[in-house]
Amino acid sequence: MIAVVVLVIIFLTEVTSNTATAAAFLPLLGALSLSLDISPLLVTVPAAIAASCAFMMPVATPPNAIVFATGHMKIQSMIRAGFALNLISTVLVTLMAYFLLITLW
Repeated sequence: MIAVVVLVIIFLTEVTSNTATAAAFLPLLGALSLSLDISPLLVTVPAAIAASCAFMMPVATPPNAIVFATGHMKIQSMIRAGFALNLISTVLVTLMAYFLLITLW
């Protein structure tokens, strides 16, 4: 479940604001985890971290837009590199949630 949440949040932040995505999803994920009798921290912390992992599109974050605006990067190369970074981020955030957060609680 954590991997799916992280993957959805990461790819959603490519086309929406990080803050808006977190503000919309974190309360829903907290309520969902309580209804499933799971600690809300095990779901909301990875989701909050995943909202900061937007690497693929120029509209995702201001630094991406600045890099694209220089003219040295094409969208195709940003998508290619960003997609790989998104997958790596999904794996790392999910593993962090499973191993670090579970051992702390």
